[in-house]
Amino acid sequence: MKVPIYLGRGHALYGRATGNKTRRTLDLKTEEANHMLFLGGSGFGKTTVMRALIESIWSAYLNKGIAPIIFVFERKIDVSKAEKIKEIYYKESQKYSKEMLYKKYGKNTWDYIIKYVELMNKYPHLYGSPGDFAMGMPNILGKYTKWAGNNTILGYFGLSPYAFPVNRFVFRPRRRLNNIKIDNGWKTEVIEAKIKYSSIDFSFIEKLTHVGSGALHGERLRKIWNIEKIRDPDKVLEKALEWDNPEKPSRTYSRIEETMDRLKKDPLFSKDESFFKYVSNKRINVIDFSQNSDLTTEEENLIFKMIVDMAVKSAFKLKIPIFFFVDEIQHFANNPVGLSAINKIYREGRSMGINLIGATQYMAGLNKSLIEGCTHIGIVGKIASPEDLKLLKKMIPGIDEDDIGMEESFSIDEYQKMKQKNKFRGYFAYDKQYVERIAYRHPQSL
Repeated sequence: MKVPIYLGRGHALYGRATGNKTRRTLDLKTEEANHMLFLGGSGFGKTTVMRALIESIWSAYLNKGIAPIIFVFERKIDVSKAEKIKEIYYKESQKYSKEMLYKKYGKNTWDYIIKYVELMNKYPHLYGSPGDFAMGMPNILGKYTKWAGNNTILGYFGLSPYAFPVNRFVFRPRRRLNNIKIDNGWKTEVIEAKIKYSSIDFSFIEKLTHVGSGALHGERLRKIWNIEKIRDPDKVLEKALEWDNPEKPSRTYSRIEETMDRLKKDPLFSKDESFFKYVSNKRINVIDFSQNSDLTTEEENLIFKMIVDMAVKSAFKLKIPIFFFVDEIQHFANNPVGLSAINKIYREGRSMGINLIGATQYMAGLNKSLIEGCTHIGIVGKIASPEDLKLLKKMIPGIDEDDIGMEESFSIDEYQKMKQKNKFRGYFAYDKQYVERIAYRHPQSL
C-alpha cells in the first residue's frame, strides 16, 4: 500500500516540465522501509521540518486506517518558543477582542495560551521551557507569522493549528512532570520512564557502572545476569553469595554488592515498572533526551538501542509500520552502541516497515552506511560543508552545487537576509535520483 505524505510546495528545476499544481507529496510504501536524511546548516529549520513530517506521516497513515508507532528522539528545549508565545499574546490581545481571538486561534487554544502566559509570568523558574517537539500544543506562531506575501505560514500550506496526542518519556526527571506537561501542551502525557531490570543486558550494566567483565567480579556478575538470566538485584546477591564464603564474603562479592546497590538506588531502574508498556500507536512517543532528563550520552545511546531492539521485535509480531525520528542523528551515529542500533534498523527494517528519518548539519564524518542506506535526501536551507557539497554532487544527479552551498555574504546583515530567504526552503531528492526545489510544509503543532 502507498501512503501519500504532504512534503510542501515545490517546483521543478530549470529545464524540467512541471504542472500548475505546486503541492508535493511523497508516496511511502507500507511494506518497505522509507529511510530519509535531512541536511542543512544551523538555523535553516531542520527541526521544524522534521516536526511537520512527523505530523504528515501520522495523519496520512491514520487516514488509511493504519496506526503507526512513532518514536521521536528530542535533544533540547526551546525557550524562544515561550518568548514568542508571550509576544503574540500581548500583541494580539491589544489588537483584537477575546471573541475575535477565539475565532482566529480556537477557544481551547487561546484559553490555554492565557493560562500558560499567566503561569510563565508568575513562576518563571518553573515554566517557559517547551521542547523542540512540543506537539501537544497548536502552532499559534504559524497562524500569526506572515510568510510568502500576505499569507500566514500555515495559511500558505493550507493548514491550521492543531495539537497531537503525545506520550513524553522523561528519564530521571529534573523537573516536575506537571510543569513539563504544561510547557508542551494539553494533549501531552508526561511519563517518568523506568527501565525494568529484566530488560537490561549486562553490557548496559557494564557501561553504567564501569564493572569490568575481565575482572573476577565482573565475569561472575555477567554469568549470573546474562547466562543464568537472574535479573533481580536481591536474587543476584543470593546467587553470588552461594559462589562465595557466606560467613566471610570476599572482595569479589563486595564489588557485586556495590553494583547491585547502585542499580537499586538509581531512579531510572525498577523491578516491576517499564516505560515500554506506555509506548503506544495511539499517541506520538517523544523520547525526551533534553535538559528535562538527567542522562549521560552513553545512557542515551543504550536506551536508543533498547528501543530499537524492542521495535524490531514488535514489528515482526504486530506487523505495523514503525518510524524513528532522530534529530541531530550524529549523536547516535558517532557512538558504537548508537551506530549498531542504526545498522540494525537498516539491516532488519527494510522487510518489516521500520523507517529511520534523521537530521544533521554535516554528513562528513558520519558512517558511510547511514548515508548510503537512506532512500531519500532532503536539503533544508543551505549546505555549510564543502565536503558535503562534493559528496551530494556525486550521489544525486541534477544537484546544483553552487545553489545548495552557502552564499557569499559581505556583512552580517547580508548573511541574516540570506538565512531568512532560505529558511524552510531547499531541495528534496526522491530516491536520490529526481530532485525538486521545495518550500517544506510547516507543522501544525508547536
